[in-house]
Amino acid sequence: MKTNTHKSYREVLIAAALAAAFVTVAGAADLPQVHVNYSDLNVNTAAGAAVLYQRIRGAAEQVCPTFLARDLNAEAAAKACKVRAIGEAVAAVHAPALTQVYEGKMGIKAERFASL
Repeated sequence: MKTNTHKSYREVLIAAALAAAFVTVAGAADLPQVHVNYSDLNVNTAAGAAVLYQRIRGAAEQVCPTFLARDLNAEAAAKACKVRAIGEAVAAVHAPALTQVYEGKMGIKAERFASL
């Protein structure tokens, strides 16, 4: 488990995790990204983990596409992007309390996202 001794530098990167079809159109370097700072949080507590989860979720909302019409494919792609972006960010933090919050919100076990 990696820990950073300088709390002021703790952040996680949220990148748009688009479906493969979208990635071929726009190169991976062109995908939007948001840095989520959590140096002010103790992510080993339930309260700190819950706040970080909300920040991660908000960042995923920013970087993933939204759908305006009743386009089921666009809606599915947007939802998949958000789920993957949140899962990857939670996994990158390596905090058991955050993983618990994530599992509770998603109703799943996070182990299946460890390989993302």
